[in-house]
Amino acid sequence: MVKHLVSWKFKPEVTEEERARIAKEFEERLQAVKAVAEGVIDVKVIAPPLSTSNVDIVLDSTFESAEALAAYQVHPDHVAAAGACVKPYMTDRTCCDYEL
Repeated sequence: MVKHLVSWKFKPEVTEEERARIAKEFEERLQAVKAVAEGVIDVKVIAPPLSTSNVDIVLDSTFESAEALAAYQVHPDHVAAAGACVKPYMTDRTCCDYEL
């Protein structure tokens, strides 16, 4: 299995209300990808994290294999979710992929 952890900070101009809406939409869209993409075991969007965190939103996902992760990353629904929910509102992306 492969873990895929991604975190971002919201751009400063994004309001608290927008942050909640974006996180909810992002979670819903990625759950829809999970339902149709092969090899996706779990997808969670964590927002907001605890106040001790230095990021605003985290994607925590698990895949059957590195190949399943690679297919997910180019899946059209995943690309659309990132384009609608991430790119316009977030910055400072970090990513960690590792095998369990």
